[in-house]
Amino acid sequence: MAYYKVQVNRQSNPPKIIVVKALRPQEALTKVASELRDEGITDARTIEVIGQVASFRG
Repeated sequence: MAYYKVQVNRQSNPPKIIVVKALRPQEALTKVASELRDEGITDARTIEVIGQVASFRG
């Protein structure tokens, strides 16, 4: 599994960046969309994978 950085562009709020663990980028998009629905966020305009996280170490 890999970690993907996903950006959610919102209508009335600043963009939100979420890091999720998924097998493929498409699965990362699905997970983020589900999380947004669970949080009650309804102003999302676009959800896009902006990169894969190689390491969390500094």
